Amino acid sequence: MEIMDPCVPLSLLPPGSKAQVIGKHQAEYLDLPAIRTPLGHVITRWALTDEERTRLLAGEDLYLTIWSHGPINPVCLSVGVCDWTK
Repeated sequence: MEIMDPCVPLSLLPPGSKAQVIGKHQAEYLDLPAIRTPLGHVITRWALTDEERTRLLAGEDLYLTIWSHGPINPVCLSVGVCDWTK
């Protein structure tokens, strides 16, 4: 997967949302462009490779791994943009 800039229409973001780069200046992590909303959402975007798309179409599952050093945080995976104002 390739990390992408999470460009989304501003109308789908609540007022006060801000772009940021997570992991910037931390050599052990890749820079992760994100949008943080005042509602607590952190939005990132990922592009699947052709091989990954084929594997998903063939029925393989999608996994999400979270490195968390505290309480487990809720997450959401979506295909395409959604309305983060709700």
